[in-house]
Amino acid sequence: MSTQQRTRLALLPLLPVGLTALVVLGFFAIGEAAGHGAGPAWLMVVVVAFLVGMPLLILGLAVAGAVQRHDLIRAFIPHPGETIPGAGQ
Repeated sequence: MSTQQRTRLALLPLLPVGLTALVVLGFFAIGEAAGHGAGPAWLMVVVVAFLVGMPLLILGLAVAGAVQRHDLIRAFIPHPGETIPGAGQ
């Protein structure tokens, strides 16, 4: 395992902690804005949706890309012991 992979795995537990902190702060900000009326509350909802939604979207796209790359690698590389059609001709 490379140093880069070890670093990623070491930082992985911080991801849910950071996302949870973003969500808690977002709900706190919406609650504070709701005290000033419906207009500021809706504006804060939109701002928080982007601030929390964008990191979640980026994380989701990264996971989807990793799954797709894993599936492509498995589709092109046969399993050990499997014969390759057309090899040796």
